[in-house]
Amino acid sequence: MQPLQQLTCQLPEELTLHHLQQALSEKFDMKSGRVKKTICRWYDTFDWRLFRAERILTREGLDWILQDLHGRELHRIKGGRKIYRFADEFPDSPLQEELAQLLSVRALLELGIAEVHTNSLSILNQDKKRVVQLETRELVNRRNGKRLATVCLQEIRGYGKWLKKASRHLAEIGIHKRLKPEDGLLFILAASGRKPLDYSSGCRVSFDPLMKSRDAAVLMYNFLLTAIRSNEQGVIDDIDSEFLHDLRVAVRRTRSALTLMNNVLDPEIEKKFKKEFKYIGGITGPVRDLDVYLLSRDSYTALLPGRLRRGLDYFFDNLAERRRRQQRKLVHDLQGPHYQQILTDWEKVLNDENGPAAGKNGAIPIGELAGKIIHKRLRKVLRDGKKIHGATPDAELHRLRIECKKLRYSLEFFVSLYDQQQMKRCIKQLKMLQDNLGDFNDLSVQQKMLADLLSRSKPGTVRSRELAASIGGLLTGLFRQHQEVRTHFEQTFAHFSRKKNLALYHALFDK
Repeated sequence: MQPLQQLTCQLPEELTLHHLQQALSEKFDMKSGRVKKTICRWYDTFDWRLFRAERILTREGLDWILQDLHGRELHRIKGGRKIYRFADEFPDSPLQEELAQLLSVRALLELGIAEVHTNSLSILNQDKKRVVQLETRELVNRRNGKRLATVCLQEIRGYGKWLKKASRHLAEIGIHKRLKPEDGLLFILAASGRKPLDYSSGCRVSFDPLMKSRDAAVLMYNFLLTAIRSNEQGVIDDIDSEFLHDLRVAVRRTRSALTLMNNVLDPEIEKKFKKEFKYIGGITGPVRDLDVYLLSRDSYTALLPGRLRRGLDYFFDNLAERRRRQQRKLVHDLQGPHYQQILTDWEKVLNDENGPAAGKNGAIPIGELAGKIIHKRLRKVLRDGKKIHGATPDAELHRLRIECKKLRYSLEFFVSLYDQQQMKRCIKQLKMLQDNLGDFNDLSVQQKMLADLLSRSKPGTVRSRELAASIGGLLTGLFRQHQEVRTHFEQTFAHFSRKKNLALYHALFDK
């Protein structure tokens, strides 16, 4: 069975809804239906996870509605008066399940709000049967007062010719601009200064291979500075954990670029700001570390039998309280003079009218320098990885993880200079090795933290005994995982360093 057609058009500014109804009444036998007024709100995450998945989420009155970009309604629930911020706050439903997959740990942000005036109309034939369903809507943007008027025609099965007749009449009176669901979103966003996909945590900087390395570095550093600034308020407002994560990633990328593109800027500039961005890494680290533990609650709980889980509640209550204290300190530091001066000084350096002072590598074309940097990082990863064996201390694997991260940043920084699909393959292969080393490091750090907590716990109370039992159970489970990840390293590294993968690196970067 063919799906019923639906057509939505935007009214020209000079044509009011009243004039539209008059024009339709002159041509067709019309019947009026419900007239209602609702408040509609649009939502997405800061990094547009719904829009990237071709989804639009709105709350109309008390209903939460998920549509695709073709205007098809996918899910709808009655949500009551509560505004949900995270996927797990929604009632159990297909809507909640899809949001959980798309949002992960990100919070929903309100993108805009409009008053919506809706009028249902029907076109009747000579037998007084409904042959076309119409709905007129007028959106009034709460932020700027602007209006958007639309008319939606819905086919009635068996009366497709009437839909064509009605749409031709709309065209005759000047209504022919088709409207897509994202057009309503764009209308709402017009007053906010945002637009879909205006933020991504990725490293999206395009270079001309003949561009001087200094100029390419300035482009990269400005992009990363914008990412830091974009996430600041979300960190201060504590909206979700990804704001801090993305801010820290932009800081780490800046520090790595200052090292990888050594002597592209004046060495004194590079030396100063390596130190300054290390400071920012230091002040943002404690909250992020606690976030990682708090986000691991479900996986920790799954490691323990039911009788040991009570102590885990004490453990996470303690972490949450520590995080509240560290968050207050972080906000104080981000709003403080030292942090703000670092970014102000860095912006002045980058945007000096003559450009920042260049180092000895500043005039080298970035296409030439990029290949040298990637080759150097790859050789370091291969050399260090081949040294690792069953008795290698954990610290050596940690060092290899850092080298892999530098190689990953090199690939991401310069991806625009090479074949996109081949670069994706390089990054994918490296990511498998990074995931193994990252899991190994995380499990090492977690065991150390838990062992330290266990050594400092005071025996004697029921609470302390339950906490100690839970931590002991966690240490056992984490140790087992740690060993499993460690045994997979050799296989993962062999896969990364196989001839086929290295041949791809040589084909791309030996030029």
